[in-house]
Amino acid sequence: MTAQRITRCAQDLAEERGLDGFTMDDLAERAGVSRRTLFNYVSGKHDAVLGSPPGPDPANLVEFKAGGPTGRLADDLKATVAAVLDRKGLDPAEAERVRRLIASDSRLNNTLHDKFATLAAFFAEAILEREGESFDEFRAQAVATVTLSLFDVALAAFVADPTTTLADYYLRAFDGIAGLFD
Repeated sequence: MTAQRITRCAQDLAEERGLDGFTMDDLAERAGVSRRTLFNYVSGKHDAVLGSPPGPDPANLVEFKAGGPTGRLADDLKATVAAVLDRKGLDPAEAERVRRLIASDSRLNNTLHDKFATLAAFFAEAILEREGESFDEFRAQAVATVTLSLFDVALAAFVADPTTTLADYYLRAFDGIAGLFD
């Protein structure tokens, strides 16, 4: 897939030369695409190195907004995010590579934070649509942010011990935090 090739090539270049050591023209050439095609997939270097965060399957999102799959918000959020992580099929070595690159340049960390905030806002909006007027925006944003933050805990565990899936680690992290509120 073109988007994955672009991200892989951007990560190669960032590891080889540093983030400031290559241009978008270099990336286009390495990925075997035109500059115009490159910008159809990414907005800049940071976006290229980090890639696009996965989103929920449209059918799962429709089901979630309609109150499913179980009718309990916490369980449904857990299931929706776990399904996204199951689809991603992340390789532990690739995950560790991205973590190293983020640690090597604060600009990548800032871009990742912005992507995370956008994804949290997306989930908060889905929660508001699902829950209606009984949920205020602040509460929806808090729920979405906490739910998605567990991804980082799961990712660290997955990189350290890839004997189980990223989704399984996420489910364990979610259950761990949910236990605090029982």
